[in-house]
Amino acid sequence: MSQESSDPMLLTILGTAAAEGWPALWCTCEACAEARRLGGRNLRRRAAYQLGERIRVDFGPDSLWQMNEFGLDYAALEHLLITHSHGDHIDRREIMYRRPGFADLPDDNVLSIYGNESVREYLEGGRHSLEEARARFITVKPFEPIDLGEGVTATPLLADHADDEMALNYLFERGERAVLQGNDTGWWPEQTWEFLAGKRLDTLIIECTYGSRKGGHHHLGAEDVLAVRARLLKLGTLSESTRVIATHFSHNGGWLHERLEEFFRPHGIEPAFDGMQVEL
Repeated sequence: MSQESSDPMLLTILGTAAAEGWPALWCTCEACAEARRLGGRNLRRRAAYQLGERIRVDFGPDSLWQMNEFGLDYAALEHLLITHSHGDHIDRREIMYRRPGFADLPDDNVLSIYGNESVREYLEGGRHSLEEARARFITVKPFEPIDLGEGVTATPLLADHADDEMALNYLFERGERAVLQGNDTGWWPEQTWEFLAGKRLDTLIIECTYGSRKGGHHHLGAEDVLAVRARLLKLGTLSESTRVIATHFSHNGGWLHERLEEFFRPHGIEPAFDGMQVEL
């Protein structure tokens, strides 16, 4: 392994909530009231990730909050990978604030944005062009690796999430290490399971939107997380030492952070919290 890839690169989980956040916008349910009262790891922003300084997954409506909370420098971003076009994962207005007059950036600071055709159509459907925002769009293909520099590749995997577009998860590899970002999916299509059968993961970050409730299509619950882990163990993709992290929680699932810890602890699985980090 090269010296470059032997030094750990940190992936930060910037948000661990489903679309409405937690406490959810407008909501008066008990789970939201308790999250407000307890605070801490029960306060969850919309899902996003940052790998080092240059690479980001998703850019939703909590991006400014995430920047300030975690000390991020978005001017250093070079690659933005989008999972799908839903509003909690990509906010065109926030991208357009890269335009002159809103952001002072060098002319050669061009952000590469990757995603499916629905994401491209959404980003190109406003009053201002990506070129004005000093950005360019690259349409990705499932299972075809993307070279992100510094020894990092990202491979888009087919997710089971949206009926009207090709939602994606991303497998990040660097040297001999691999981390899979797997939120916003139900039970993966068989092509994804088959692809993962030839891989070994150091960390799996997996969807758990429904919490105490059963999932399967579009989203998973806590019991489904155990089933995903069991199948990946059988395929040889995971070992007993692989770090497994559940994320993307909805208040509708009911379980706050402590209850999630209680459920997952016997299985060696960790519930994610905003700001949690893993190594690539």
